[in-house]
Amino acid sequence: MSREKRTPALLFNTIAALFSAVLLVLSLLCAVETAAVNDRAAALKKENERLKTENQILQARLDNSLSIAELERRALEELGMQRPNPGQIQTIEYTALVDEE
Repeated sequence: MSREKRTPALLFNTIAALFSAVLLVLSLLCAVETAAVNDRAAALKKENERLKTENQILQARLDNSLSIAELERRALEELGMQRPNPGQIQTIEYTALVDEE
């Protein structure tokens, strides 16, 4: 085979090998990026579960802290408030306005 006939085949093989190498490097970079994204997603899921648990604990504390009996006890004992005397209570009659059509 003459040198002129081998040159296009050699050039094609070289370009094909370089193209394959570039594709291999790009696919490896994509695999690394995908692994990093998956790790971040797993960390975010774990953080989400932790925050859900913390939210449930805080919600339970909130529910317990707003009991009427506890509020009344604190108002009387800690804040020094007093119950009203019967003469201090006024009743206001309320009637709702209803649109008649």
